[in-house]
Amino acid sequence: MRNPTRRARVQIYSQALQEGHTRGYMIEDLDNQVATLKELARQKAAAGPFPLSAATSLHASLSQRKVPHTMAITSGKGGVGKTLVTVNLAVQYARKGLKVLLIDADLGLANLDVVLGLSPQHTIQDVLDGRLTLDQVAIPGPLGITVLPAASGVAELSDMNEAQRTTLMDHIDNWNADFDVVLVDTGAGISPNVRFFVLAVERIMVVATPDPASVTDAYALMKVMFNNHRVSHFDLVVNQVKNNLEAKEVYRTLSRVAEKYLNIGLNYAGFIPDDVLLVQAVRQRKTVSEMFPNAPSSVAFQQLSENLIRILQQKRQDDGRMVFFWRRLLEDSIRKAETRLPSNL
Repeated sequence: MRNPTRRARVQIYSQALQEGHTRGYMIEDLDNQVATLKELARQKAAAGPFPLSAATSLHASLSQRKVPHTMAITSGKGGVGKTLVTVNLAVQYARKGLKVLLIDADLGLANLDVVLGLSPQHTIQDVLDGRLTLDQVAIPGPLGITVLPAASGVAELSDMNEAQRTTLMDHIDNWNADFDVVLVDTGAGISPNVRFFVLAVERIMVVATPDPASVTDAYALMKVMFNNHRVSHFDLVVNQVKNNLEAKEVYRTLSRVAEKYLNIGLNYAGFIPDDVLLVQAVRQRKTVSEMFPNAPSSVAFQQLSENLIRILQQKRQDDGRMVFFWRRLLEDSIRKAETRLPSNL
């Protein structure tokens, strides 16, 4: 299967974004084949002399897959702690020995670098303008995390046009980089930029708080993605709660409405409690997972990372939609793997 030309990809993306087009390039067959490879890796690991940790098992499946797992962290409303969830989750993954890429996808109002205490010299804008490559823009973050920074205060990037989206998609798809997990910190809301990045990844994690406005906007985001693009699976993390009981109540509220009116699957990934140490770390431009590893929020981020690793190891859900990032690598790895699979599979 050849990589589509830029013009063809513009047409495909435009139709998908504007009309909710859901057909991909044999995406269901690709997902089935990937699931087969991952199951073989799991069986091999289970038969070994020592049990493998979740992260090690994920490494095993990734070694078969040759393409990173991608997840967008998004929200219907701003101010819910989406970026803090993203960076602390990245730190927890890095501690498990996974190679992590963070993409700041809030292109015109970037703040991921601020939260991490970084001072990037270049941004994604330089890539879109053709001045630099992704390798030249990417910078090192804590614990070996790679960060792809965006610009702040650049109005034109807040609403990329089709050519810019396709350019970015081509750069990422052809980036010769080695990552296990890619976390995409999107903007808030349902803008075309947010929808582009949400459509570009495998899994979508929605961050919400108990605030009624946050719950309402989270539902609105899922409704738009389902009605316009047939996205039918989301993970939910509830932030700024007193305990798991309060978080579960938010989940049940959203889940009941989503199942009744949208017929979508909403998975409860975990919760992050209110924590003064988290606030203290933010003020010092550090992640709480680094600065206070035993803080209540750090423990919760660790549990969240474990939950998400288990989710990544499960059979991937097929929404009937296209996944753009690293699609070429996925197709190439499946094509190569087919030649190695026993004929009776």
